[in-house]
Amino acid sequence: MNTVNIQFTLQDIYELHAQLESAFVLSPGVRDENLLASAVYTPFQTFMENDLYPSIYDKAAQLCYGLANNHPFTDGNKRTALHSMYVYLIINGFDITATQQDVENMIIDVAAGNMTNTELVQWLQKNTVEIDANVEIDAN
Repeated sequence: MNTVNIQFTLQDIYELHAQLESAFVLSPGVRDENLLASAVYTPFQTFMENDLYPSIYDKAAQLCYGLANNHPFTDGNKRTALHSMYVYLIINGFDITATQQDVENMIIDVAAGNMTNTELVQWLQKNTVEIDANVEIDAN
């Protein structure tokens, strides 16, 4: 079974990382293109027309986990992992409800190997809500 959702490309992740390079003092550059590609494309893999990561939570968690643990960028891997996961959830109709401190603790645990991918999926299930598609988001 395949879920209908928006997928990320390498270019999307480059752009999200560039946003963070502009907002924070980060050393620019990619450390390993292959590790970046693996982190970006793994969540969207299929086998015999079935998603290997079937839910939005599975895909978001794998995207975050891969970026945080593959360390594809010279700097800002945790930030990029978190930012990418958050944007992925938002564009697919979900928002994180956890406190900033809980989110920071989560990404540190993921990067340190103290939270498994399965635990991250469970964390997302507990700490996200579906966004009402009929509600307009104020961009100001």
